[in-house]
Amino acid sequence: MPPLMNAAPTTPPPLALSVVIPVYGCADALPELYQRLTVTLTGFAGGYELILINDYSPDTSWNVVQELAARDSRVLGLSLSRNFGQHAAITAGLDRATGEWVVVMDCDLQDMPEEIPNLYAYARQQHLDVVFGRRINRQDTASKQWGGRAFHRALAWLGGPRQDPTTGNFGIFHQRVVAALRLLREPTRAFPLQVRWLGFRQGALDVQHAARPHGQSSYRFSQLLRLAFNIILAYSDKPLRLLVKLGAGIVGATLLGGLFLVGHLVVGPHGSTPWLALLLLSVWLLGGLFLTGLGLVGLYVSRTFEGVKNRPLYVVREEANSTRASLTT
Repeated sequence: MPPLMNAAPTTPPPLALSVVIPVYGCADALPELYQRLTVTLTGFAGGYELILINDYSPDTSWNVVQELAARDSRVLGLSLSRNFGQHAAITAGLDRATGEWVVVMDCDLQDMPEEIPNLYAYARQQHLDVVFGRRINRQDTASKQWGGRAFHRALAWLGGPRQDPTTGNFGIFHQRVVAALRLLREPTRAFPLQVRWLGFRQGALDVQHAARPHGQSSYRFSQLLRLAFNIILAYSDKPLRLLVKLGAGIVGATLLGGLFLVGHLVVGPHGSTPWLALLLLSVWLLGGLFLTGLGLVGLYVSRTFEGVKNRPLYVVREEANSTRASLTT
């Protein structure tokens, strides 16, 4: 039989699994992480890829990523042009992930690679689109655990999406979930909260949580506080509604005080008009009206201000082991 001429090129089958790992301050942990991932995923049916996103790490993490990519074609490295934050780095990885299933995990070895097959098997057995790793025997400091619980309670009280404080970014997600996540381009990124908002069939599986073997968390308390504040403002307008209620309450109290003062002027002794009280009452009334108006304006401005900037969520400065030309998204 003569060879077929001008045959259409065959399209390689999609990968079964992509592993997305934001990288910051993990130069010492990356070699062990890579080794444990390759051992765990060797023989994984359908193949896999590792996507390492350097979020402008101050150490030699990018050099390590480049070395790994140079010797393993399954490793894709992205280096961002500045520190855009962990959740923006996750977004960059998700935008490049091609696997039917996508795992998101940290680079510090606290999320254990050996748990990936368990997450994958549980998702398929239970017909789930999302499985978060529920960290048992969490190995973080007491202050970090307390701060996490306080944040999630505050977020729930303020009307934001509910999140289990024992879960984090670690989990496995079907490509249909990742495709939906790519549509969410709001500038305030909160990966697990966005996944919760999307819905789909979600579950959680108990996973082991390891102590951090190298260095310490790059998140300072002030950064965590700022992140929490930004997330609350992005996912809930209750603070502004509370401000409106506060302003309305001040107006109401001022009006009651005014009625009391009028009554005092009518039935009280003549010649004792408390002009200073009238002045203070007027100031409080104007202040209450101002807070009410500010809150109402804020309800509109907060929903549009960040969106109208339309800036890219991240900028890629350099890539390793990729022929894709896009630098921004």
